[in-house]
Amino acid sequence: MRVFMLAVMFVSFLSSRGALAQSWFEYVNQEDRFGINFPGDPIIESFEYMSEFSAVFPARTYRAQRGADLYAVTVVDFSESQRIHAAMEKTEAASGSNVWINDQRASVAQAARQFRERGGQVTYDAWSHIDLIEGHQLQITNADRTRTYAGMYFNGDSRRLYVLEATISATSPPAGQFQQSLRFVDEAGERVRYRLSPNGCSVLP
Repeated sequence: MRVFMLAVMFVSFLSSRGALAQSWFEYVNQEDRFGINFPGDPIIESFEYMSEFSAVFPARTYRAQRGADLYAVTVVDFSESQRIHAAMEKTEAASGSNVWINDQRASVAQAARQFRERGGQVTYDAWSHIDLIEGHQLQITNADRTRTYAGMYFNGDSRRLYVLEATISATSPPAGQFQQSLRFVDEAGERVRYRLSPNGCSVLP
């Protein structure tokens, strides 16, 4: 009887460890200045991102899975946008002094368009904001019946574009725990709550 009880306790211990391994937690990245809820430690991949105006910027994707469900945050660093654009070979028509600024401001629309171009039925397509950082949200039902929840936000303070994607199975609950959990942090990792200026820009309080 005692051996049976010990076996039950051991199985329960392993089950609880498995549940903890799959539990959601708050992930904070000071270098890219964001926090978000992830179902596990993300895998980080660096790559080069081509912008709306064909400039190449450094970017990283933070990716975590929970079963077949995928959760990812892509961060594009526009902090050297002016220098990168100045070094590019351009036609005279494309070499205006504000192109590097327009490239940043176009990044949300470009990211949203790229999701739409994947195909699937768009069931939600609207302006959004998180902590008064403006952006856009999409919900798409894909051909294989998975659902994609996407959000894209450009933070002018950190000069970074944040692209959120959760692609989940038809039987998984909605991805609100991930999609709505994005938060912005300063260099010390402290959360920043922005406010809107009269001209509609997000500014520090």
